Amino acid sequence: MTSKKYILVKAATNVISGFSMITIICLGIAYMSFDNAFVFTDTEISITNNPITQDKDIEFFMVGSKKFQCNSTAVYGTAHAVDGSHSHNLKTFTKRYIQATKPGERVENGWHMRVPNDMEDGGEYRVSMTGEFDCVHLIFKTHKIQEFDNIYLKVEPRNTAK
Repeated sequence: MTSKKYILVKAATNVISGFSMITIICLGIAYMSFDNAFVFTDTEISITNNPITQDKDIEFFMVGSKKFQCNSTAVYGTAHAVDGSHSHNLKTFTKRYIQATKPGERVENGWHMRVPNDMEDGGEYRVSMTGEFDCVHLIFKTHKIQEFDNIYLKVEPRNTAK
């Protein structure tokens, strides 16, 4: 191999190695950005029918935007009494409304959940809703969990026959 040919092969190898390193660094940064990002941003969740009267479900409404393509795999909540004395699990959906939107667009979503049977005395609560999602971006896929706290809930007594 001649000296000139060796220099050209060495230079081409260095250029290819440099591009490979840049690609790996860019993919690493993209993955870290994707893995650490929230599913929804600028999110507002409220209960639209406070106080919840007898025989009514809890009606949630959410507005927010998502950065990536994410599909919900589970949603559940916990209602914590304002005085801190007890809590109730919210896990039974009576109505789901899911609007499929592209990442970056504003999402409006609503759902109804049954008031748990053990909440018959009513009261004031702060609800934490937890969503689990499978998200995809470029060549990456990950499972994400996002919690939305401090949603005010007031439930009227459910059983007035006492």
